[in-house]
Amino acid sequence: MGHYLLDTHTAMWFFNGDNAISDTANQIILDLSNFKYLSIASAWELAIKIGLGKLEFNGKSKGFISLAEEMTLITVDENIQQYEVSQIW
Repeated sequence: MGHYLLDTHTAMWFFNGDNAISDTANQIILDLSNFKYLSIASAWELAIKIGLGKLEFNGKSKGFISLAEEMTLITVDENIQQYEVSQIW
């Protein structure tokens, strides 16, 4: 069991089924005993690039977003309760 933070391109390649992702990275992501993390900044980066027409994302976007939604955010910011994000303080 390990803890892994996926960079934007890694997550995008995984969810797009792109063979640019290494076999090692693919196996780590597929291993259910590993904890995978995705920064909300990656979802933001992806959305901006798609909006500007600089990127086409044909992958399972629900999977991409659900991975980000699994993260519990530790914050004192009460405004975060407006969003569907788990919060601890």
